[in-house]
Amino acid sequence: MRSIRILSIVVLALVAVYYVFRAVAAACSGAACDAYIPFSLLLPILILVAAAITGAVAIALSRKDGPIWTAVLLTATVLGVIGPIGALAIFRDQPDVLVPVATGLELLVPLCALAYTWSRRSTRGAEGESPC
Repeated sequence: MRSIRILSIVVLALVAVYYVFRAVAAACSGAACDAYIPFSLLLPILILVAAAITGAVAIALSRKDGPIWTAVLLTATVLGVIGPIGALAIFRDQPDVLVPVATGLELLVPLCALAYTWSRRSTRGAEGESPC
């Protein structure tokens, strides 16, 4: 469960870094702004990859807990990884719409994964077992 929490926090941190980076780049003007271009492409790709890994690990660990959490995590992972790509196709000329839509879809994965780990912890704690 610790790995799911760490991966989820990594995804959330990457999204936060992206928004900070976006604010810094928006305040930039001139030729110096060209330095931000590689990072503006790399960060969304890193977020997608991290979300996919988080979802895959959570799905793999949830299989032993029954089909409900597996289905929830699978749905969140598909929406969180494929959804932003679809949103890019739909909103390619509207970045002010694309960014929040894609972010919302990407955040489904770590939030559902964290919810899964919290539900496992409370379930195991209720049975008298160790939550770790």
